[in-house]
Amino acid sequence: MAELMVRCVRCHEVFDAEVGSCTKCGTPYRPPVAQPRAPEGAFVERYAGTDFVPPGPEPVVPVAPRRNHAGLLIGGGAALMISALVVASLWSFGALGGAAPTDPVYAIPVAPHPSPTPTLPPTVSTTIEQLNDLQLSAHIAIESHVQQNTLGTSQSIVVKFDGQVSNGDEWGIIESAGVTQAMRFINGRVDYKLLPSGRWSLAAQMPAYEVICPVFGIESTQDLRLVGREVLDGHLVNHLQSTDWWRPDISRLALVDLSGLLIKPETLLLDLYANADGTPIAATFLGTNSATNGTKLLDIRVTYTFSDVGVQVSPPSDIPELSVPPSASPTK
Repeated sequence: MAELMVRCVRCHEVFDAEVGSCTKCGTPYRPPVAQPRAPEGAFVERYAGTDFVPPGPEPVVPVAPRRNHAGLLIGGGAALMISALVVASLWSFGALGGAAPTDPVYAIPVAPHPSPTPTLPPTVSTTIEQLNDLQLSAHIAIESHVQQNTLGTSQSIVVKFDGQVSNGDEWGIIESAGVTQAMRFINGRVDYKLLPSGRWSLAAQMPAYEVICPVFGIESTQDLRLVGREVLDGHLVNHLQSTDWWRPDISRLALVDLSGLLIKPETLLLDLYANADGTPIAATFLGTNSATNGTKLLDIRVTYTFSDVGVQVSPPSDIPELSVPPSASPTK
C-alpha cells in the first residue's frame, strides 16, 4: 500500500489515494488541481521572494492513518463559532442586509502626554505668604452683613471693623448690634472701651472670631485660581478666586460667631485682588444657601480693604495699667 494518505472531502475518512474512492462512503478521490502559472511580467513573478509578496501556504504534511472523531467534533464546533461571529459582525455593519449604523465613527487623536497644569504666577505665593503671616502689618477695614431667613423669621447681623494689625497685635473700632467700642489686643492683653465716653476694661480673652491674622485661612496655592488681570481703581491688579479646596472659618471671615447657624452656606466664594507685586488690596467673601424656589435662606457678604501693607506701626500705649492680669489670651 502506498504512503499517500488523503482525507475524504465528504466524510473526512482517511484512506489510500491509490484505492481511488473513500473506503467508508465511496466518494471518488480527485487529486488537487495545480495552480495556473503567473504570466510573464506579472507582479507575483517580479517580486517573488521579496517583502512585497506574502509567503505561500505551508506544505501539506501527510496525515497518519489514525481516526480521531473527537478532534473532528471539536474542530468543527470551533469553526462554526467563528463563522457565527463573522456573520454577526457583517450583519451589524449592514453587509448582509442588517441595519447599518446610523452614527458616524470618529477617530479622536490621543495626546501622548497629558497637558501641563497651568501654574500660578510667583506673586500669588507672595500674596498667600502675606495673608498667612501672623506678624502682618496693615490697616484693614472690614464690613460684614449676615442675613438668615428660617422658620418664617428673618435675622440680620451687621459688623464693622476699622483698625490695624501689626506684629501679632491688633486694635481698632468694632461696631456690632448698634454698639460701638474700641478694642485692643496688645502683647496678649485684651481691652475694650465703649464709645464715645466709656472707660477701658480688661477682658479675660478675645473671641476667636475677632482674631484677624492669618487672614482668610488660605493654606496653599491650590486654594486659589487666577481669574486674570483687571483694572481696579485705576490700577492693574491680579484677580484671584477661591477653589473647592478652600475650607475657611466663616465665623472669622464675618467677625461674628456663626457656629449656631441653623443653615450652613452651600456656596463659598472669595474674590481677592492684589497688586502686581502680590500685595493684597481688597477682597469680597460670599456665603449663600438658597431654597429650590431661589429664595436665599442664608446670605453672608463681607468686604475687606487693605492699605499700608508692610508698614510697621507701633501700638498705642495710653491704656492704664491694671492690677488684674488677663486669665487667658486668644490663640493665633
